[in-house]
Amino acid sequence: MANEEQSGPELRRIFQHILLLALATLLPAFDFSFFGWLTGSLPLLTFLLLYRFGMHVGNRMILTGASLVLITGLVFARFEPILISMSMVPSGYAIAHSALRHESPARAGLKGVAALAGCWLLLLGAFTAVQNVNPYTVFLESLDEGIAGALELYRQSESISADTLVVLEASLHQMKTLLPLIMPSILTGVALLTVWVAMAAGNRVALLLTGSSPWPQYRFWRLPDRLVWLMIAAALIALIPAGIIKAGGINALVVGGLVYWFQGLAVFSFFLHKWNLPILLRAFLYVMVVFQSFGTVILFGTGLADVWLDFRKIRKPVDTESAKE
Repeated sequence: MANEEQSGPELRRIFQHILLLALATLLPAFDFSFFGWLTGSLPLLTFLLLYRFGMHVGNRMILTGASLVLITGLVFARFEPILISMSMVPSGYAIAHSALRHESPARAGLKGVAALAGCWLLLLGAFTAVQNVNPYTVFLESLDEGIAGALELYRQSESISADTLVVLEASLHQMKTLLPLIMPSILTGVALLTVWVAMAAGNRVALLLTGSSPWPQYRFWRLPDRLVWLMIAAALIALIPAGIIKAGGINALVVGGLVYWFQGLAVFSFFLHKWNLPILLRAFLYVMVVFQSFGTVILFGTGLADVWLDFRKIRKPVDTESAKE
């Protein structure tokens, strides 16, 4: 009787998790402008299900939710946008697999980004083959048309002075040249941000739900020291006068800058915790450094300098249990 009483709430809880995952996948397919943010939560939800319930039970829950989603997508003719949403799920699997194997945050993040980018490339290839149109090329063309339209609108405006118009034209022409060049790094940055949020938030939520977390708290996370040589190589390649190699160096530099921004934020978080600042003051400082351009530069510089200066003095492996306290 006791087992039956316990199994009832447990089954309801499992059903609720399946329904939550299904809704997070379905709703963006029906109204992306309003529910699109849910797509970014799918790696986090997938990771939490697999980490909390184990790979076997968690996988069955995810497959059940995916089956419901696919059936609904076929019924309402929303199959393609649902595939886009479901492309986020494998990155959650990659993160959970690394977490259960007790791999480092850097290795888990690399696997998560590789899984997410790989799914996007597969979808891009599939859509191109089926529709005979490359969505990436169409996106770049629409971006170019949007910039050209904005430029024409500014030219027709009587409230803009001639000097201001010259500055706007120069800026928009630079955008037309620069954006296609760095678009690969922008999309890679989106994948990095998605996986980083899933790992950082998932690590914290897993601790609250299960009493344990796969990694130390975020303020102790650290990139491999050897990674800095890739940044140096990318900077040297970006100095090449022209060509596709230069473009690759610039994109690698942008991606590397974001990665070291993550490390700089971890250093910043470490000292806010060490100084035991009030929660409201911490929140204000986080907003300042994250959303201010100058703060972004400081975090990047801090993350890069931490490779040599070791601000947190954690070059030796940190004891996981003490890091969680």
